[in-house]
Amino acid sequence: MEPTLQVDDRVLVLKNTFIEADISSGDIVVFYSPQTQFKEDYFEEFVESVQIWKLRNDDTYLNTALIKRVVGNSGDEVTVKESGEVFVNGNRFTVLNINEGRNFKEQTYIVPANEIFVLGDNRINSQDSRYIGTIPNKNIVGKAIYVIFPFDNFKKIDD
Repeated sequence: MEPTLQVDDRVLVLKNTFIEADISSGDIVVFYSPQTQFKEDYFEEFVESVQIWKLRNDDTYLNTALIKRVVGNSGDEVTVKESGEVFVNGNRFTVLNINEGRNFKEQTYIVPANEIFVLGDNRINSQDSRYIGTIPNKNIVGKAIYVIFPFDNFKKIDD
């Protein structure tokens, strides 16, 4: 997510467990890979939702939370051009101060119902929806609101 976020940045996340966060195009979200399997354990879900820091650590990639920018929502058509330009429903999707990259394979994606399409701000080196697929809404942990650490990087995350 560089340059928007740096490797050691820690973010405050409005969790999406019991309060529906208003997640829209351009927002930065924390989520789990579409391949992550979830248990229907509401007590465990509640405990997870009130944690400030994750207390247990599963060292597999599938259980690692990722952070990316939402580009498309349910029903949107997202086109990534060879030049790196992104279009959502025919309109240019622009993020200031990032390098969109070049030499991509031009592709168009239709975002399924109840899912989102995400891209990293470091498009050249990002495992995002172009590679892992769209993200089911149930996999979204929440919306990143602030960079809270290191303290000298404290800022509100917005465009």
